[in-house]
Amino acid sequence: MPTVAETLRARRGDLTPAELRVAQALLADYPSAGLQSAAGLAQSSGVSAPTVVRLISKLGYSGWPAVQQRLRAELSAQAAGPVQLYPKTRSTDSVLGRFADALVPGVQKTLANADLAEFEQAVALLADHDRPVLIAGGRVSCALAGYLARYLQLIRPDVQTVEPDASHRALALLDVDAHCTVVVFDYRRYDAGAVAFGRAAARRRAKVVLFTDPYLSPLSANATVVLTSDVSGPPPFVSLTSAMALIETLTLGVVEAHGPEVRQRLKSFDRFTSDTANLS
Repeated sequence: MPTVAETLRARRGDLTPAELRVAQALLADYPSAGLQSAAGLAQSSGVSAPTVVRLISKLGYSGWPAVQQRLRAELSAQAAGPVQLYPKTRSTDSVLGRFADALVPGVQKTLANADLAEFEQAVALLADHDRPVLIAGGRVSCALAGYLARYLQLIRPDVQTVEPDASHRALALLDVDAHCTVVVFDYRRYDAGAVAFGRAAARRRAKVVLFTDPYLSPLSANATVVLTSDVSGPPPFVSLTSAMALIETLTLGVVEAHGPEVRQRLKSFDRFTSDTANLS
């Protein structure tokens, strides 16, 4: 079942301006904004209470209580870590089979449900050579940051990773401005340092591209582009396999945006690699 956030983002094109204000207010403080009354959400959005009711009906929910029930379940899922997810009994099924059953549909769902407009905006930002790119992640998702960086460094100049510690993040922010694109990876349970780094970059007017899960990192309210990936997998850990697939798809989009010039850059890389090997 899609999250409320996924449903809102998928239906944005169908919303009236007033309904869109409600959606924006909900996503700006997700999911906490949805735990207040419908009248309270309407007031904070600057619309009438019937507008909230119409939006909920348009999204396919039976009423505001049903939305709140779903949001409470999402809030519980956000807070769940390996200890909470640890299976009570050991499965007798093959690990390979269980992973295949969980991960293959997750990859398909991630790519099929990706917001095309946001995906294309992310490609455009990362393909723009006039915009330096900084890529950061959390304690685990820094591996994804490094993976994307190694790809992009082959394709274009001015790409660097930001190590997941306070001093490296602070140093990186010194040179962040409106001409920069900052990519942040943040998945539940969310990394406070990564969120703070992304928010600081947004305050410095950088374009922020956020990779997160369907429950949405707190950074989503400050991001220019939000790309979500399914993170379901056999417990006790979440899976970042779908995020890896999204990275590779995005990289292909950047390659195609540049055209033949990437081929020449790759040829130069191969030549330099060979020259370096001969020196050893």
